Order: sequence, then C-alpha cells, then structure tokens
Amino acid sequence: MMRWLALLVLAFFHGPLRAENYVIGIEQIDFYPHYDFSQRQQRGYFVDLIQLFSEKTGHQFKFMPLPVKRLYQSANSGIDFIYPDNPLWRQYNEPGIAKAFSAPVVFTLGSTLVKPELQHISLEQFRSLAVIHGFVPTKWLALKNQYKYRMVDVPDVASALGLVLKGRLDGANIEFNVAQHYLRSIAAQDQLVIAEQLPFTQLPFLLSTVKHPQLLSQFDRFLIDNAEQVAALKRKYQLQEQRPAPVARQPANTNEAKLLP
Repeated sequence: MMRWLALLVLAFFHGPLRAENYVIGIEQIDFYPHYDFSQRQQRGYFVDLIQLFSEKTGHQFKFMPLPVKRLYQSANSGIDFIYPDNPLWRQYNEPGIAKAFSAPVVFTLGSTLVKPELQHISLEQFRSLAVIHGFVPTKWLALKNQYKYRMVDVPDVASALGLVLKGRLDGANIEFNVAQHYLRSIAAQDQLVIAEQLPFTQLPFLLSTVKHPQLLSQFDRFLIDNAEQVAALKRKYQLQEQRPAPVARQPANTNEAKLLP
C-alpha cells in the first residue's frame, strides 16, 4: 500500500502538467508575419504556434496585447507569459524579478534596408535611419557617437520603408521578414535590399515567464517533438531565419551591361 502511495505522489510531481488557462502578454503592434495584434487582430506565425501547442497539451491561452513599455513592466502582474522576450534586452529587465526563458521560437533578422544603389554604402557615408517607435536598435545606438547619422522615429513599418522608397532617408532598421511582407503587399519586393556593410543582427525571439518555468519546459519539449509541424508553419508564413545572400550588384549603365559575360 505504501509503495503504491509513493508512486502516486511521484507521478503527481513529475507527470504531465494539468491543462490550465494562461495569459500571454504580447506587443500591440503589427509585426506580421511574426504576429499582428493591431486593430483587434490576432494573426501570424506565433498565433498559429500557440494554437498548435494548445491542441497538443490541452492548455488554453488568451493573448493580452499591450503597448511595448507596459508589456515589459508586467512580468509580475496578471500576465503569465511575455512574447517576444530575450535576456539581452536589459532595458526590459526588472530588478529583483527572475524570468525564465524558452528555447528559440524563431530567429529574427534585424536588417538595415536601403535602395539597391546603396547596397554597399559604408557607415561613413550613411546619413539617416528610420527606426520604429518602441524598438531599440542596439547596434546603431552603440555607433551613434562614432559616425554622423541621425535616427528618425516613425510609427510603423509602412512609414519607415516609405521614407526610404521615396529617397527621404538612407535606410530603415526593420526585421527582414516584416519588411518583405510589406514590400510584397505593395509590389515593391525588389526595390529595397539589405545593406551589406551596415548593422545586422540574428536574434531569437523567446517566450518568458516569472510564474510558470515548468510549463516553459513543456513548451521546449513541444518544439522538439513537433519540429516538422513547426517548420511547416514557418514555411506557411515565408519566414527566413538566415541572412539571405547579397543581391548581385547591378551595372551602372547600359554600356557596362554589354561588357558583362
């Protein structure tokens, strides 16, 4: 009898987590195809991923879209999880609060988008950068005192890329997949490229929690056990996680073009 009781206790503490309801705090912005919680929408790769996790585990998740600054001040409130998060974002770490982080949900590509003719522009030549409000371009900030460029705060992706397309700014600091989605939507996907000599980051987006590290372990296991389905979701949303190969430099004029083999 005592042996069976011991086994039941062991199963209780080490067995599968009981299905529960949780709240995920997420940025109240359009960051599609990663996620879009603007204008009362719920769409994107992360939304589908959490739905798949829910189907596999029975856990129920509610999204709570919040302005960026409020989101990262809510780690110890009614929110159970925060997405996206990363321990490198020290400006969002709250003193005395220890957060647990998941395995990478997706790798993002922090790119500087410019017109093709500026693809090889150097930092010495670069003069103006669009930055979306609420985002912190860490690499660009670190270089600010060394080079002569200005940073222009804009409300969204459309504003940032629009200023570059019109030639009013040299470049825009935008996640590559987000930029590509917008450029495809206006049939301009070939009109901007990654600047080869300007700051670029490959950074994972993680799920974080203060309250439920055990569930994060279950989430990490889910990512491994369902790797094929997770990869299929990334293909569905055309997410690239590796820096694309540079676009071939275009000839400057028709005479030069005729000389090419």
